[in-house]
Amino acid sequence: MRFLSHELTGTTPTYLDNPAVQLEQVSSIANGDAANWFSLRTINHNGTHVDAPWHFDQHGTRLDELPPRSFFFTSARLADVPKDTGDLITEDDLRRHRKLIADADLLLVRTGFGARYRDAAPRVYGGQGPGFAESAGTYLRQFPALRCVGMDVISAGAPAWREEGRAFHRVALGAVSPPGAANPFVLLAEDCRLDDDLAAADLDLVIMSPLVIKPSDGAPVTMLALSGDDLASIGLSRTGTQGAAQR
Repeated sequence: MRFLSHELTGTTPTYLDNPAVQLEQVSSIANGDAANWFSLRTINHNGTHVDAPWHFDQHGTRLDELPPRSFFFTSARLADVPKDTGDLITEDDLRRHRKLIADADLLLVRTGFGARYRDAAPRVYGGQGPGFAESAGTYLRQFPALRCVGMDVISAGAPAWREEGRAFHRVALGAVSPPGAANPFVLLAEDCRLDDDLAAADLDLVIMSPLVIKPSDGAPVTMLALSGDDLASIGLSRTGTQGAAQR
């Protein structure tokens, strides 16, 4: 069992000049108070978070309108698409993984950028990362089973390609429906933790639990990946979780 989300801290990287996370201990047992508690101030798109259609479509579905089953994934797939600063992930990049994407309900795109830069150079991670081209959004909408795409970059939109990133968001999140679209929208989970040793065997069940905010165009999420052995250890089977996710 492993987290696919990063901790939300006062040093969490932000996209370009977005407001930073502010975490302050207000009450401290060490200082004589009765309990420990903290004040947290953040925008809802800091850290590992999910974008819902309302993020780029005034008439789109809000995150708080989605049923709980939307956040359980039993056919998660991991695609390695190596990219570096300012690169774009295109339709051609994704076509190389067509068979893998075909039956995926969650596609995790590992560029390697997060592992290289998130801790070592957070300003590079937040301001110079790769992202998706509009053509990638059009391509991803062709897969009827696909409900979410997760990525190890701070945003689906590359900071160096702002308009291209906005176009990708609009297509992926359903504000624009290209010809051949087979699903209404694809959720986008950004700033995910996709470590180098993460493997397909770790992804028998992925749970993405968003912070419940109403109304919400997106929210921080805790993502958990469970292997078959993890499921067995808590008395579940892969078959059972697949059935539950479909109900």
